[in-house]
Amino acid sequence: MLIHRLKTVWYLHVPACATNKQAQDFYFFTSIKNKLMRYNILLCAAAIVMAAACHRATVTAVTPYANTEIRNAKGDTILAGHCATDMLLQPHYRQWFQQSYNSYAVDSATALQLQPLLAGKTIEVFLGTWCGDSRREVPRLIKLLQVAAFDTSHLHLVFVDNAPGTYKQSPAHEEKGKLIHHVPTIIVYDKKELGRVVETPVVSLEKDLLRIVKEGDYVSKYRLAEHMRRKGLYNSKPLPDKQLSDLATEVKPLAANAGELSVVGFVLNAQQQYAAALNVYRLNILLYPAEPALYGRVAGVYAAMGNREKAKWYYNKVLELKPGDIDAAKQLASLQ
Repeated sequence: MLIHRLKTVWYLHVPACATNKQAQDFYFFTSIKNKLMRYNILLCAAAIVMAAACHRATVTAVTPYANTEIRNAKGDTILAGHCATDMLLQPHYRQWFQQSYNSYAVDSATALQLQPLLAGKTIEVFLGTWCGDSRREVPRLIKLLQVAAFDTSHLHLVFVDNAPGTYKQSPAHEEKGKLIHHVPTIIVYDKKELGRVVETPVVSLEKDLLRIVKEGDYVSKYRLAEHMRRKGLYNSKPLPDKQLSDLATEVKPLAANAGELSVVGFVLNAQQQYAAALNVYRLNILLYPAEPALYGRVAGVYAAMGNREKAKWYYNKVLELKPGDIDAAKQLASLQ
């Protein structure tokens, strides 16, 4: 009876994107759950300790809700950190959330198959309210999970920044050790990671999630980055030239374009994992030796490390491949 009365009042204020009773129930229970969890900080902190002790490299980061809005480098208001799902209905985000949510037609047949397979699983989503892919895919995901009757207390949204110094990072660094290079990244866990959808699905959200929980052999569209992550190749120590050369030969069939590893290197560099960033950038140069921008990336890392001679060599290489490059010439002059 109490739940019925609460829902009667709630439906007077239900968002426009909740266009049917199932959607209304979803938003009602999600909102109630989110408000209760905000007062559960001590239990969440205990969960962090337990999780760290049991599954250091594989479990989700169960941190208290931050529900924080910040201004990014462009002056836009964005969400940052672990936030409740109903934060996406705040004024800065409501329009694009509702548009993507309402326009998406869920593959109900596949959602029905997902329902028992997602039971007991946890889903962690890294996203940015500044990111077009996140704005499109995450509302769709929420609608899909609603249709699949997923327990949203096991859905965690972690919002990351897009500023150069904190690129793809959250304030509490829930992304640490997970190599979040494109967003949204949707990670499915059953104590350990089962798989992840990165940026956009390979087939569809429904089919991709089904393959993760049913087949266990899913690979995201970023095949090279995923291959290296699974094999632990984002080494924190500098790799010898011969090892990098052999690795380039091994992974070349997986390489789609220079941008894939370039973004990975940028993320590692922003985290000040300079040796790992250099490994990725140098490997990328072996795969795409004619790309001048890649040499500039390496030069930037060496400059940040204080190795001026190495930085100058790589900036000169940029100018050799692209004479008149303004940024390379400017950076080179600053190192003289």
